[in-house]
Amino acid sequence: MARGLIGTIELMVAVVLAARVTLLGVDNLARGQTAIGAVFLGLAAALLVIEWVAPSPTDIPGALAGRARSALPGGKPSDGDDD
Repeated sequence: MARGLIGTIELMVAVVLAARVTLLGVDNLARGQTAIGAVFLGLAAALLVIEWVAPSPTDIPGALAGRARSALPGGKPSDGDDD
């Protein structure tokens, strides 16, 4: 899926936030607080995965329209080339 300008900016904001949380996790690991460090590293990974995988609010109406179109009699399933 190609990202537009807004999607790219959203991803970069998530990367910057995840980098800060990752540094906090690494700092806690270096201090010997492994449980807290692992939690922060997990949160940073989850932040990036959710940003990459989860649909944005603007994608949801298009997905619902495609499902409705394919559910109608004689409707063709969306092939995703309508962009």
